Amino acid sequence: MSRLSQQQRSRIAAQRRQKLADGDIADAALIVAHMGYQIIAQHQGKLISCDWRKQLGDIAVNDRVLLQYNADGSAVVEAVFPRKHTLYKWQGRQSRALASHLDQLLIAIAVAPDWQATLIDRYLIAAREAGIAAAIICNKTDLADNQALAQIERRLAPYRLLNIPIFFISTKSGVGIEALCEHMAGKQNILCGQSGVGKSSLIRHLIPEADIWVQSISAATGLGRHTTTNLRRYPWQEQACLIDTPGVRGFAVKHLTVEQILAGFPDITQYAGDCKFNDCRHENEPGCAVQAALARGDIHAERYESLQQLLTELS
Repeated sequence: MSRLSQQQRSRIAAQRRQKLADGDIADAALIVAHMGYQIIAQHQGKLISCDWRKQLGDIAVNDRVLLQYNADGSAVVEAVFPRKHTLYKWQGRQSRALASHLDQLLIAIAVAPDWQATLIDRYLIAAREAGIAAAIICNKTDLADNQALAQIERRLAPYRLLNIPIFFISTKSGVGIEALCEHMAGKQNILCGQSGVGKSSLIRHLIPEADIWVQSISAATGLGRHTTTNLRRYPWQEQACLIDTPGVRGFAVKHLTVEQILAGFPDITQYAGDCKFNDCRHENEPGCAVQAALARGDIHAERYESLQQLLTELS
């Protein structure tokens, strides 16, 4: 297939803008699941399997889109209404939009398996760039004694100092669930975290009808109930939702600049102005105020190591 000329691309873009201008966002379809090569939209109370025009680029869960219906009842996404508060990650050689119109990113960790501070930091940076709030959920507290919980609290101390809400919960005992629900109420929430932290158990606890919703999405694909998805949106309470994401080992943010990365570490960069050299990398340079603060214990070691890892990846 030959590539489109600049003139053709401009004409297509103009046509798309006109379609959006003529369309009614109140009648927009809502993207509720993304399976890589197939998406599911909700429109007028029905779930519909959709393709999309390649020229549109990414389609993100929670996008509001304009559909064109086919004779067989399937549909094609013709255009995407303007996004806001969109969460991105670096995938392959480019950034990818995961979900849009978000209010809050919920970062799930657990008593077990062990968690890495650098993953929390990456999510916090991505949330900051998306212009959305963030909170940390520590699940499986029923598996920990007081000493273990105190150790986790010490590791999470730098996030409390950054005013990040932290919830200790157990989906088995129900501890902490009520407070978490109050914090999520009325918001478009996205749930992220590594594999094994109990995200699926949390969703089933919060949304008893979750399995019925999953079956409905699978039926819309025509591929059976065992269809896997990259992201899935669950309606929750009035006007709210919970978007589930696959468990991960990492979360790449290579699309961000050094300045954007540094902005995510105000607890560290507050000392940078006192460094001897303006171009200090805060490693082994003489007169480094960041290193001095680290030595005094004013900077948490895990946060410092996380920042250095991210800067190394960018370079």
